[in-house]
Amino acid sequence: MKIITLLTDFGSFYPAQMKGVILTRLADKAQDITFVDIAHDIPPQDVRAGAFALLSSVRYFPRGSIHICVVDPGVGTDRMGLVVESGGQIFVGPDNGLLIPAAQSVAAPGNPLQAYKIAISQEILGAGLGSGLGSISNTFHGRDIFAPVVALLASGKSPAAMGPKVRPKDLNFAAAKKTDKGWQATVIYVDRFGNLILNMRNLPATPVSLKGIKLKPVRTYAQARRIEPLITQGSHGYAEIAVNQGNAAEAFCLKAGDRIELEEI
Repeated sequence: MKIITLLTDFGSFYPAQMKGVILTRLADKAQDITFVDIAHDIPPQDVRAGAFALLSSVRYFPRGSIHICVVDPGVGTDRMGLVVESGGQIFVGPDNGLLIPAAQSVAAPGNPLQAYKIAISQEILGAGLGSGLGSISNTFHGRDIFAPVVALLASGKSPAAMGPKVRPKDLNFAAAKKTDKGWQATVIYVDRFGNLILNMRNLPATPVSLKGIKLKPVRTYAQARRIEPLITQGSHGYAEIAVNQGNAAEAFCLKAGDRIELEEI
């Protein structure tokens, strides 16, 4: 069995075409493929959100998994397509930083990730199922480039066979900084509940407030009163600000990418 995961900002329509390309290309091996949809509701063009969702997920997949990830505002430009090998897993997608935090997170000590540029070949073109057999759409590389590459990898091709080794673009969430008043942090992801995930691995040691409103430090949401703002350690390992049975993003008028000040009380 080969596990292939998909993560995109495409919604529910386009990922099926990517799966169709992979299954068609693999032909009689298609029954050995298990698809797992990590997410297709990443905010449009939000590379950082996609990178965080991928980072939070890959450690739960076994060695040998292939991840096809497409959040690609640069589709159709000269940005590279990548195959990244790390920790026994393979990542395929655009060279815009999307793949790198996740790939780094599973890399074995002393064995860094290896990245390869996708060199368009007849082997890849032959797998195309776009506007015409072998064509590549200017707006759908997920279907016409990355899906065929994943099919080749699933059939046994090595990542190194996809093209020359390159240094990929990195995407660094950075880290919250201590200030005289408290902490300066960045919202790196907003989940569907409106919880604000911060680039902060550990909770502040002292109580803090956001925009003058105290955040109750808790282990679980239920330790806060209904509609009470709180701060907790999320399941992903990052600090998150939430409102019990409410929406922190709406309450504080914040979105992914915003910088915030957590003031010590």
